[in-house]
Amino acid sequence: MKNNPNNVISPIREKITTLIRHEKLYRSIHRQLMKKWFQYFVLFFIIGSIISIICGSFEESAPYRNWLYLFNYLASFVFTIEYGLRIAAAPVQYAQYKNPWVARLHYIFSFYGLIDFVAVLPFVGIYIYKETPNIHLVVLAYILIIFKLIRYSRSFQMIGTVLKTVKEELITSYTACGIMLGFSGILMYYIERNAQPNAFENIGDGFWWAIVAFTTVGYGDIYPITPIGRLLSSLISLIGIAMIAIPTGIISSAFMNMLIEKKQKAEKEKEKQ
Repeated sequence: MKNNPNNVISPIREKITTLIRHEKLYRSIHRQLMKKWFQYFVLFFIIGSIISIICGSFEESAPYRNWLYLFNYLASFVFTIEYGLRIAAAPVQYAQYKNPWVARLHYIFSFYGLIDFVAVLPFVGIYIYKETPNIHLVVLAYILIIFKLIRYSRSFQMIGTVLKTVKEELITSYTACGIMLGFSGILMYYIERNAQPNAFENIGDGFWWAIVAFTTVGYGDIYPITPIGRLLSSLISLIGIAMIAIPTGIISSAFMNMLIEKKQKAEKEKEKQ
């Protein structure tokens, strides 16, 4: 018997139809996730959860802590649904990956994916740990939901874009700062360890002093008492002011350039209209 072509083509058609349906579903979910009403809805629970965590730390809120806990639990339930929807829509968001499961894994292990996962911990962890001491670890991780605001904040997104554009310059400047901190911290330890062994017990204390002096914070818990140590401390403080100004200037100049470019684009669009 000859093979009927329809017997071969039909399963292929079914697979293609299934893929198209799934892609339409993913795109529909992605469109809903990008709509303002959904973003405002999630944003309400993010801000509400942060406020409830802050309020729950005051003793005056003791009579209302059950309600605050209930709100956080409800918010975590909303975040769980959002997390599931974002996993489903990941193939649309990360269209550069042909395999949808690779796209989902990319989202799961991305910065936003990890933060979204942390946000669902109270909803999942309450059934696992209940009233055990480990539940406090879940609550501690839950405060990381403040980083979910980055996704819905244009200011944070703009800052992230600016940092990406000057990434190499910042790496160079912070590398120079790190070298200077390491050199001064080790040197100060060997200068001061005999004069005040309790203050400079190890090189780690020298690093702590170097960071405090380099950033010109000056806590006063560790400071040099020898003449050479004081001279080095003075030089480090002066160099620190100059070194910290470098990345600040890089970021501010890049930020201003981005604002100028946005204004120019807006003006060109107005002229075209």
